[in-house]
Amino acid sequence: MINSILTIFRKQAQQHKTIKAFYYNRSYEQGTGKETYPLLWLEDPLYGRNQDNVFINSVSFSVLFLPQSTEMISQMQNLAFSIGLNIIERIKKTPDCGISIRPDWTYTTLRNYYDDNACGCRFSINFTQVNMQNMCLIEEQFSTDKKFDAKTDLLPDFDLQKTEGCEVFAHKLPDFDIVTRK
Repeated sequence: MINSILTIFRKQAQQHKTIKAFYYNRSYEQGTGKETYPLLWLEDPLYGRNQDNVFINSVSFSVLFLPQSTEMISQMQNLAFSIGLNIIERIKKTPDCGISIRPDWTYTTLRNYYDDNACGCRFSINFTQVNMQNMCLIEEQFSTDKKFDAKTDLLPDFDLQKTEGCEVFAHKLPDFDIVTRK
């Protein structure tokens, strides 16, 4: 299911005449200077819940430009809004993609966004998607005979050396004194 969502948005970005790049990553990764603009950024994480065998998902994506001057920002925000709206409407009109966008989507205009001062629009949309799990294959995913391997320690044991009533941790990490203020 996750791959189908990524494929839908990647396809929209790839086929839109203005967009030059598609990214799916955490939002704090934006603005690194490695991006190609104009771009569509699908934010990780994707959110969802199951309700009566229908998934209700929420995603956020941004359409971003790199303005050459501050006078261009509102024009680029307007263009980003138009592109995002076109993407939403195109997905709505494509029934074979398997999702149905709900009418409660929102947008936010962006300026001086992250380190490279991009501008544009961020969209948050909710959509429904049928649970595509093949219920006939569920039992094939489990084994009643499976056993976990022998117990493994999560953390290594510390060697203790007792001297004169004190315990000394032989493999304790060193204590660094790093100056953080003048």
